[in-house]
Amino acid sequence: MEKILKYLWLFVIATCLNACNDEEALTPSGEELFPPKEQTELDKQLAKMYSDYNTVIEYRYIKNLLPKDWYYITPVSIDYVLPMAQFLKDMWIAPLEAGSSKEFVQAHFPRMIVLVGSPAYQKDGSVVLGQAEGGTLIRFTEVNYYSETSRSWKQGQLETAFHEYAHLLHQTFNLPDAFRQVTPDSYTKNGWMAVTSSEALKRGMVSPYATSAFAEDFAEIFSFYLSATDEELDYYFNQQPVNSAQDVDLNKGRALLMTKLNILVKFLDGIGMDIDKIREDLQNKLDNLDN
Repeated sequence: MEKILKYLWLFVIATCLNACNDEEALTPSGEELFPPKEQTELDKQLAKMYSDYNTVIEYRYIKNLLPKDWYYITPVSIDYVLPMAQFLKDMWIAPLEAGSSKEFVQAHFPRMIVLVGSPAYQKDGSVVLGQAEGGTLIRFTEVNYYSETSRSWKQGQLETAFHEYAHLLHQTFNLPDAFRQVTPDSYTKNGWMAVTSSEALKRGMVSPYATSAFAEDFAEIFSFYLSATDEELDYYFNQQPVNSAQDVDLNKGRALLMTKLNILVKFLDGIGMDIDKIREDLQNKLDNLDN
């Protein structure tokens, strides 16, 4: 009997060990989630460039740092990493500091910036140009399209940068309820892709995507006001001549937009940001790049 019990006990131990080994085989290792990396000269340059902000620039393809619903992703080309990092520092961080302070930006800046070479596609066919996560991480796509001469590429990246920074702000500070109450019944969630630019403006929003949610509306106005041309701002925020019933509806939307902008300006002023100073610095830099 003692021998039988002994053999049974050995069998149980062996079975448990095999089960543990099988479980370990199914569990991804730390290296699979976060591949080991050597500190390259590029890493050292990036660390020095962003040391004041305690921010890591991640350009390697690390699956755990990318959303599961992003498809057809291409890693960023190594040749564009440093130029993109410098572009963001000059055209994004510097204007933010011009409209607040270096201390403010240091205190409210993502701890990680992830660079992706291509656009990111979702199942519904929409293209993701950037994403903020929890106020600590911002992802940029289309970095492989980097161009020193393309105004449209620069403006697109800056729209993403300021849009995602706006999310960081509203994830950090409580936005005023007054903003939400301007157009409370005009958000369409996933239906935004069927909304035209004119329809969005009639609802008091600067883009179809702004109709998807209250937070996106806030981020779109913040980003648009900073990166748009003077002509674009005039068209969206100022009353235009009326020649048709549609013009009347568009002007009603412009009035709603101006109400939101005034609320946004007051909110930013309360946390220590001057949006007009940010815009002035950014637009001057864009003009200098074009010349």
